[in-house]
Amino acid sequence: MGAAEAKRVNDLVGAVFVVSVRRFTDRIEHMRAEMARFGIRFEWVFDFDPDTISPELIARTFAPSDLGPGHRSLVLKHVATWRACVERKLERVLVFEDDVVLAPGFSEAFARAMSEADRLPPGYLVYLGCGDNRYIEGAPRSTSKLVPGGPLSAADAIVFDRLAAQRRLDWMADNRITRPADWLMREVDQQCATAHFWLSEPVVEQGSMNGRFASSLDEKRRRRGRLYAWLRYRWSKWRHRKLGGRVIRADR
Repeated sequence: MGAAEAKRVNDLVGAVFVVSVRRFTDRIEHMRAEMARFGIRFEWVFDFDPDTISPELIARTFAPSDLGPGHRSLVLKHVATWRACVERKLERVLVFEDDVVLAPGFSEAFARAMSEADRLPPGYLVYLGCGDNRYIEGAPRSTSKLVPGGPLSAADAIVFDRLAAQRRLDWMADNRITRPADWLMREVDQQCATAHFWLSEPVVEQGSMNGRFASSLDEKRRRRGRLYAWLRYRWSKWRHRKLGGRVIRADR
């Protein structure tokens, strides 16, 4: 990975954030290595670990729901990236969760995607992953890197601009949260007219989906174990890419 290519990722966004938990030492080491592999400079988001969130903050931010401590923590960590984007007046930011695995051609694909994003009107999100082997309709035939997307299926690797972040914070000023982070962004962005885009060819996988890590949030996947996740993910990836299925309808 050449120095000029590695530098390009940071040059295309105002900041890169990695959302993690201080006690997840295996994921922290993984992300240090993954970011070093691509020469990406980044900032940790360790605030709002589950055992540090006050009852007052929970009551102020969340309405009664089935969200557990881990989900509430992840929501607040993502919210911290929105605030950083707005308060630091960053044009756009790249946010990774701590289990991402980047494809070998990540830097080149990211540069092309951001070049296309430069021509978008303000108020957008770009999803870089495949959300447990979900793919955007029409991607194989797309001549552009960005495909107008349907519902966001995960929040493991996203780019959003300052207007998208501000709209979410404005929504939070009048509403309390009942959804996990990915569902929250999906629903709030739709309400606030923030456009979502997928990549025609995803460049990020989730390690908690492909068997690299045990899931920290999904008890069912944790019970089934990493070997099951590894086998299921690879079978699903082959089946859905080669035979079709699990297609997210594109926006018209």
